[in-house]
Amino acid sequence: MHIHRKQFVIGPEKFLLNETWKSYQLSHSVWLSCCPDLQVTTIKDNNGEAWYVLGIAIQTSQNKKSPAEEIKQTSSDQVPELYSTWSGRWVLVGNGKLHLDASGLLGCFYHQNSQGQAWISSSVALLAQIVFKGRSPVIDSRQLKHEVGISWYTPPFSRFDGISQLLPSQLLDLYSGEIQPRQLMPEIYLDRDYEDILEEIQEILVTTLQQLAKISPELWLGITAGYDSRLILALSHAAGIKVQPFTRIAARMSIADMIIPPKLTQDCGYSHIFTRNSKYYPQRSKLAQEHTGGHVSQGDAEPFVSGVRDNLKGISFGGHGFAVAKSFVPTLPEILPNAEVGANMIADLFQESKNSTATAGLKEWLNWIIENPQENLNWRDRFYLEQRQAGWLSSKEQLYDLNDFSRFPILNSAYLYSLFLSIKEEKRFASTIQIDLINKIAPQLNQYPFNPPESYFNSFQIFTSKIVKFKKKDLSNKILKKSQKILHNSFFGLI
Repeated sequence: MHIHRKQFVIGPEKFLLNETWKSYQLSHSVWLSCCPDLQVTTIKDNNGEAWYVLGIAIQTSQNKKSPAEEIKQTSSDQVPELYSTWSGRWVLVGNGKLHLDASGLLGCFYHQNSQGQAWISSSVALLAQIVFKGRSPVIDSRQLKHEVGISWYTPPFSRFDGISQLLPSQLLDLYSGEIQPRQLMPEIYLDRDYEDILEEIQEILVTTLQQLAKISPELWLGITAGYDSRLILALSHAAGIKVQPFTRIAARMSIADMIIPPKLTQDCGYSHIFTRNSKYYPQRSKLAQEHTGGHVSQGDAEPFVSGVRDNLKGISFGGHGFAVAKSFVPTLPEILPNAEVGANMIADLFQESKNSTATAGLKEWLNWIIENPQENLNWRDRFYLEQRQAGWLSSKEQLYDLNDFSRFPILNSAYLYSLFLSIKEEKRFASTIQIDLINKIAPQLNQYPFNPPESYFNSFQIFTSKIVKFKKKDLSNKILKKSQKILHNSFFGLI
């Protein structure tokens, strides 16, 4: 485990953090430098122009070829038209521009120097090291707190004055650092038939999972008692792929998350395991802050610090991203009054001060979307994509770059988002999409409650689950496994 793992830097000269880093000359005045653990795929298009895919991109359409094969057969000016059906966490570099994945989960920060040149990086910490060499940076004094206020630095702002974060609705010029608008997703059709949309969503996600299984023999599916991961479990079963479902034991987890996942996985023909680590690595707190440049709160870094996913290899995936379909902030008006009022509304919703730098960042973002609207895409839905995903989640994803496994966001496809948002809002608010898809794919899974309260379970189940949840370091694995078996068997009798 080493700091700045899987990170990259693009600029007017090489940046080799250590002797293992690689470099690629993109042009006479632009270099790409990166950690050797970052997956870099180089492809020449039909015009001989070189393109670089950083990270993992998977084709979600069963009627199209892989991203690399598509690029080979396409002219330079048409390559950007290809990636709306790609899923994953990636950056595409080529023809003088940088393109983000659908919601910027492989985040990019940039700075224009006094010579009008651009420095770009997935790491705000590395970029600050380059930009502020020999002088102290001006740093946002706001401290991020887990689930308190706005717990991320709101793009296009970063923690460092003079460094901006690229929005998913923007392209970046590699030479000048100038930004250009791009559509967040293909056209949204509000008159499409609901059942037709569900059929297409199912086809896309099954195809994505089957493609994912081809690139990694070891797939881990995080599962809870909630809607999203249950649907992904059903889709994995429908795709006929081999996965290892797991549930992370944590102090904040519910009784339902202890009891229900083993039964769900058994009904789909999979075995289930709980993961935990009885050790604690306090030195990782400092590593997390240094690696992310302070862009992750202590609470959000807790799973990494406690090492609960350290035994994972290959690729881990789950259901995060469905909140795009749910309309994350339905209490806000559909029509944005103006940037200042809208920023203050979001601040009130999160109990954030109107004078906060987070609110100022929101105002800057809202001014951008007012200038660059997309038909049938309102500011509430854009908030989830360009703030919660691109701002909050992308920094968490960067933190997990330190681990040996890779996290893959299978829902992170621009075309898939356009399908979600083509569904009428009344169907999107209450997880109706997930329930209806489960009914189509694996209806037996809907017999179990979603996120039930503790009162749903009997006292023996609650007691047994707490033995597992709060296992002491000196409690043997044999006792732990026996407790889990009793808990599992007791739930069989409940349903």
